[in-house]
Amino acid sequence: MIYNARDIELIGEKDFTAQVVRISWVILFLGILFQLIFFAEITNIIAMTAVVFAWLITTKIWLRKKMLETYLLSTFTIIGFASSQFFFPLLFTTIENKPLVYNLELPEQVFLHSTACLLILVIAHGIYRSLMETTPNRSFSILGKAGFFDPPTHLQLWIMGMFGMASSFYVYFTNPEIGQEITGSASDKLLAGLVPFTYAPFFIPISKLYGNNQKLPRGFGLMILVYAVLLFAISMARNSRGAFIFGLTTPAFAYGLGLLIGVFKTKVFSVRNFAVVGVVVWLLMGPFTDLGTAMLIVRGTRTDIPPAELIASTLEALDDKKAIEARKAEDKNESMDFDWDERYLDNIFTARFANIKFNDSNLITYSKVGQFDPDMQEYSLDQLLATLPDPIIKLFNLDVDKDLVLALSFGDYMYVVSGGYGTPNGYRVGHVAGTGMATFGWWYLALFGLVVIPIFYLNDKFFRRKPGLDPATVPPEERFQFSFCGVLALTTFFQFLLFESVVAGATYLIRGWIQLAVLYMLMFHSSRLISNVIAGRRQRARARLN
Repeated sequence: MIYNARDIELIGEKDFTAQVVRISWVILFLGILFQLIFFAEITNIIAMTAVVFAWLITTKIWLRKKMLETYLLSTFTIIGFASSQFFFPLLFTTIENKPLVYNLELPEQVFLHSTACLLILVIAHGIYRSLMETTPNRSFSILGKAGFFDPPTHLQLWIMGMFGMASSFYVYFTNPEIGQEITGSASDKLLAGLVPFTYAPFFIPISKLYGNNQKLPRGFGLMILVYAVLLFAISMARNSRGAFIFGLTTPAFAYGLGLLIGVFKTKVFSVRNFAVVGVVVWLLMGPFTDLGTAMLIVRGTRTDIPPAELIASTLEALDDKKAIEARKAEDKNESMDFDWDERYLDNIFTARFANIKFNDSNLITYSKVGQFDPDMQEYSLDQLLATLPDPIIKLFNLDVDKDLVLALSFGDYMYVVSGGYGTPNGYRVGHVAGTGMATFGWWYLALFGLVVIPIFYLNDKFFRRKPGLDPATVPPEERFQFSFCGVLALTTFFQFLLFESVVAGATYLIRGWIQLAVLYMLMFHSSRLISNVIAGRRQRARARLN
């Protein structure tokens, strides 16, 4: 058979996802080999068996180009779940020379529940796909007519970034109490909701993913460098590690997703790619980890000194290598409270994507509470009601105190119910297995499956394929529309299924998705209006010069 240039290009596109799958299995094999040589305990072997089973399911069903092109974000969230609960824990514990079951008191239960949740996702996503295949495709949705899929221009992204940065200053520096309040004025909450748009300019280099084919403007490299330094300083002034972590991870996820669906093309094995991976690993394992530790060292003073002094203190702590190493050693040996331990991975960045000790801690707490606990059931209902806007709560005279309910995480509340003696408002991260068992018993799995089906549907609305186009003649970026709203929230979608409780999924359906979409539409149309005004002034200025 003779292939033309376009055929060869298409083969290369299809092969990239397959290459990623093959590489992931090589990494998995090497990690398991290391674990078997140095940590061959029976519980560790059982845990690794669960990882292999989970990754087999993930790569056979979801980590495929066709599935990604058809059900992009629902597939991405499941890949995120499988990576965070199975693949990444094995990878990162191996890198840190630890067993997979490091510091887990109930490892068998941890992997039993995670595997059960993954099997529920298999069933739920299968039902969802069947429903979508039997439902007529509506090509002109309300979102499409509202401009949800219109690609923002480069200027719009800079305007969004400026809005986000201004909101950060207002929320965290001018009125820092806003970031700490559970309830508050609608305007304050609106400004707090604009903060994630701070990262919008970082997506300009990958604008083809959301349908913008503009070329990079002159001087963009210098502009984004200055912007990144400014954002970096704001992160230190906020004493927030997550503020710059998400600024790095979300564009990386977006680029990776673009590679998987063929929008971007690259050779997997190249000197440049190995160099980029090497630099990223070095930054995560070295400078960024030290910076995060320096932030922890000065965290106790962040409410007592001005932002400029906090930045100076952070840089001073960063320069004291002995203090940083001492703090790292202290963090390895100390837990939050004597009866609540979150230690799993040493690296503060990888721990955000692979800390299954949260699963373990919640299951330990559940064992003290028991199934169908009435307090947990009442709190779960209160969490659901507290999601409603204040006017609706007052209109129906609902008996719920939002300030009291939302001040505690699910992990905090179950810890208190179990008789914990530590700080009640420590924002302990809950996990669906522990909180689910305490609230609903094993029925939490059925509820988990029921709640994720509409979530799959709504999240996939951020992405749609154009019907009737021939893949052999139309480039990938022109065969679909990907709303920038979905691109901007990719880190959130990657971690989406790590629910604190099935109630968290229900609250997203009631308010979270609507809030996300409406806020984006507000920003999109506002930035477009401002950019049109700026463009009009430029045209008039040119006309006067001519």
